[in-house]
Amino acid sequence: MTTTRAIGMSAALRELLDPTVTQQINRLDTTAGSKVLEIGAGTGHVTAYLARLVGPLGRVVAVDDNTTFLNPSAVVDVYQRDVAAPPQELPGDAESFDLVIGRWPHRRLSDPAGLIDQMLARLRPGGWLICADVTNTLPRVYGAAGTDHADLINMMVRRLYDTVLGAGSTGRWPADVEGLLHHRGMDRVCLTAASETWTGGGPGCGILAAIAVDAQTTLRALGLTTNDLDHFQALMDDPTVVLRSVERRGLHAHKPL
Repeated sequence: MTTTRAIGMSAALRELLDPTVTQQINRLDTTAGSKVLEIGAGTGHVTAYLARLVGPLGRVVAVDDNTTFLNPSAVVDVYQRDVAAPPQELPGDAESFDLVIGRWPHRRLSDPAGLIDQMLARLRPGGWLICADVTNTLPRVYGAAGTDHADLINMMVRRLYDTVLGAGSTGRWPADVEGLLHHRGMDRVCLTAASETWTGGGPGCGILAAIAVDAQTTLRALGLTTNDLDHFQALMDDPTVVLRSVERRGLHAHKPL
């Protein structure tokens, strides 16, 4: 799932994507003493937030393919799993968690529906599932000094999505994840999709700039030039540039009693 090879990129991705997860958590009643399974724990910031919610009598089981930033504690158990490639069984017994969270897939999943089935099997009746991801929609550029600038922004965001987030056609939860969960017998399924308007020099464009800096070696290997990268950085700092951000999806669903 989450691959965080550099502090700079992980901080930028966290700022972009963690709010989608925490907003879903805050819509639910995660009480002290709850047991939570978090898939794709990444930098561990949401893990720490969950640990505070469940308190000393609760448990958070954090899973990621890179556990560098995850710290075990009296409340947090850490498991290294590359769940993008089967066969990888998730930790935990059947129907043992009050909340199961599947955070955004940063790599191509070989079997997204199968991974969701594993999460549902570990969710107790009456518990909640949360899923979050980033769709592969291009940003819409509202303001840029010329068509070539808009084209460069769209090309860069596409490259970042496909290479850094490792997305493509299978790097997210199923497009009709709502239908899948209804088919699996879940109820109270609620999906929200959100995008924002970002202005050059603001925090949103700063996130894109930071990710592009960290990924510059990969981007150059894909044919982008130093001039392209420098031009993109300048555009992300240009207050006349206005764009709609990539779309983020957050979903929660209830397992009936």
